[in-house]
Amino acid sequence: MVMKLVALVRWLVALAVLGAALYLSFQPDPRDGLRAADRLFTSGRYHEALERYAALAPVLPVAQVRLGMVRTLRGERNAAERALYAALQRGLAPTDAALAHLYLGRALADAGRSDLAERRWQLLEPCRDQVACAYRAAARVLVATAALQRGDTQIAAAGYRAALTTPLPPGWAAACRYGLALLVAPDDAETARALLAEAAAELAPADALLAPLLPSAGDGPSRLAAVLAAEPAQRPQLLGQFYLDLNLYGLAEAQFARVDPQGPHALSAAAYAAYARWRAGDAAAGQARLAALVAAHPDEPRIRSLLVLAYLTSDAPAARDQLEALSRLSPGNPAVELVWASWYAAQHDYEQASLAYERALKAAAPAEQGSYALVAARFHLATTYELCALGLPRAELAAHELPDDATALTTVAAQRYYCGQFAAAAEAARTAQQLGAGSEASYYLGIALAALGEQEAARAALLRAADLAPASAWCRRAELALGRLP
Repeated sequence: MVMKLVALVRWLVALAVLGAALYLSFQPDPRDGLRAADRLFTSGRYHEALERYAALAPVLPVAQVRLGMVRTLRGERNAAERALYAALQRGLAPTDAALAHLYLGRALADAGRSDLAERRWQLLEPCRDQVACAYRAAARVLVATAALQRGDTQIAAAGYRAALTTPLPPGWAAACRYGLALLVAPDDAETARALLAEAAAELAPADALLAPLLPSAGDGPSRLAAVLAAEPAQRPQLLGQFYLDLNLYGLAEAQFARVDPQGPHALSAAAYAAYARWRAGDAAAGQARLAALVAAHPDEPRIRSLLVLAYLTSDAPAARDQLEALSRLSPGNPAVELVWASWYAAQHDYEQASLAYERALKAAAPAEQGSYALVAARFHLATTYELCALGLPRAELAAHELPDDATALTTVAAQRYYCGQFAAAAEAARTAQQLGAGSEASYYLGIALAALGEQEAARAALLRAADLAPASAWCRRAELALGRLP
């Protein structure tokens, strides 16, 4: 009897274990959910990934890291910091902790706390294996890029060189070499050219979790290569203007100072150096230097134009005085009429601004009609002033004259939508997308399709709009529109 009872107990225990195993085998594995969410993240579908990570974060610390990563890319800095700090306190695998530090640094830098960001990235300096050292090298690139942007060129150069001593993730070495080329170009054109050539041969980014942090070079490498191909006597002026476009004001001023004071570009260099000083935040010094140049060269319209720009946002009466003088120097100049339009718009005198755009269009050469029409159309779209009566015709003119311009087609799509032409708006938005348009075109495609009753297609377009620019106003507008879909 006892033996039978023991056997029964063993059978019941085995049955319970089997039942528990069967139960667990049919339970969803959080890691499966994490992998699915990671696929959304690495394909750039941040809106959908956010919801998945938020659901998994309470049970998986690594999901909380990913949640912080998405919030960082969406510009939700406070929420990103909270998620990443909390994940680090829960304990993470080394690679997950490295990602948390990298993205936390980005969130801090985006919030203007660059010192804290750089200290966070420097926590990755000790490394024990190839993956960890690759993340350390990426952190060095981020530290160097931050130094470059704030004008600490020596620290930036040392950081880029240090990063290149460690194997970098694919794509990061190219960014590092481009950054270093920017710094050495003024004094060593040959080395800069070699760095650009090596960067062009680099593989595309492979670590999709790390890739969103990669500093964007845009068309910078090709533009720098073109400047380096110019005659040596022209390079300081061209480099200065290139650096000015990149908001590297210290480098720009240094190059303008190298321009031959007796050469043909001397006056232009002095004017742009003063303008760079104004752009760098020293408004009083920049305006004073431009005003002195205008006083010394009263018949030079280009310098006066820069002074108008410097006054436009800070001293409306002074800007108007300079504009009137500029109009006397260049009567009928369409570019001057554009500046008048900007002045009137800044005073919220939209009627006079619209008239100034009309004068600019009439005075513009045939080859420039599209560009002037586009600027005017964007004014109407931004202010909604006479949007359908004047804005839409100007947008249509811009699209006709600039058939391969994605911004022109996007502007047409927007204005058609607001003027109730939903099918035509969707058509223009699709064309804009084919031309490489970004989230704005996807947003207008989505709301136009929603107005046409094509809800699923609208949802797809709005999700794309949110994901293409996750930290932008277009993402927020797209998500609001998604919330209104049935």
